[in-house]
Amino acid sequence: MSTHRRHCAQGLWASLLALMSIALAACAAPSETQPPDTDPWLAGASADAVWLPILATRDLAVGVARLAFTLEGGDPDAPAPRVRAALYDLAADPQQPLSSQYARFVEFADDDDRAAQPFTPHGHSGGFSVSDELPPVGRGLYIVPVRLPRAGEWGIAFEIDAGARHEEIRFRFSVRERPAAPTKGDPAPASNSRTLADAPLSELTSDPNPEPALYQLSIADALAQRRPILLAFATPAFCHSRACAPILDIVKAVWRARAAELIALHIEVFENPHQPQNLREAPAFTEWNLPSEPWLFIIDHHGRIYASYEGAAAQSELLQNIDEVLSQWRAQR
Repeated sequence: MSTHRRHCAQGLWASLLALMSIALAACAAPSETQPPDTDPWLAGASADAVWLPILATRDLAVGVARLAFTLEGGDPDAPAPRVRAALYDLAADPQQPLSSQYARFVEFADDDDRAAQPFTPHGHSGGFSVSDELPPVGRGLYIVPVRLPRAGEWGIAFEIDAGARHEEIRFRFSVRERPAAPTKGDPAPASNSRTLADAPLSELTSDPNPEPALYQLSIADALAQRRPILLAFATPAFCHSRACAPILDIVKAVWRARAAELIALHIEVFENPHQPQNLREAPAFTEWNLPSEPWLFIIDHHGRIYASYEGAAAQSELLQNIDEVLSQWRAQR
């Protein structure tokens, strides 16, 4: 990586550290310099911290959740650190974790690939988009499954190891009773999303290398076929989190591997990606009530959500769940 890009990364780290100190109440583990009565879940981030964990999962609710986060900071050319995540129910016991496990790292495209498809500056007709609220995601996401038995305030403690360096960082997050987005078991909203019958490919997606097959059917038409569906909401050219293009590439690869039986759809977050200075969120995106992007959904042949992924997913993870719904579909044909 060039000196200029390293300096940019260092500047990004400083900005994100300040943001997290204010917005997410991020904090390091208690140190000898902190007063003995300081709440470790509310203290400011330590000045010498190298890494900053940022939650990529925003829609957290009671039940089993797939918590995803990224690490900003450190040497971008070094191997990804090992991260152990401990979950705390702050209302019940802020000292004893409910669970502790190593997170799985899902790597995105390298810096050169991302530089070849840079983020596109844009504006919004309504002055707001969920994509603009998201923090940048670096080289990939860490994923850890957690069980959240109640709504309220929770804490997560990260133990980060990279060679001889070890850091512990904590912050709190909120859990709601029910997620905003459709979840497992919910009927998939039958949105009349646009297809190639409605507009040219350039007006349906910001993907620089689109797969036309992903724009042949609307969500409603796909559900009417009563076949398993892989559905992606993503905006590759305008995605602040940098996760959209890699995720859409995975969707294409998974669809090609199961194209004989699986329907795959890509819904662009914006209905006019060919007008980047005046973007409007697509009706299908707002109908699904998604608080972030990208999102992936696997829908079974009954039209119900079988699995959902906020932020990122590994190809192997998708294929496992898709093969499960395909097997169920074959058994009932």
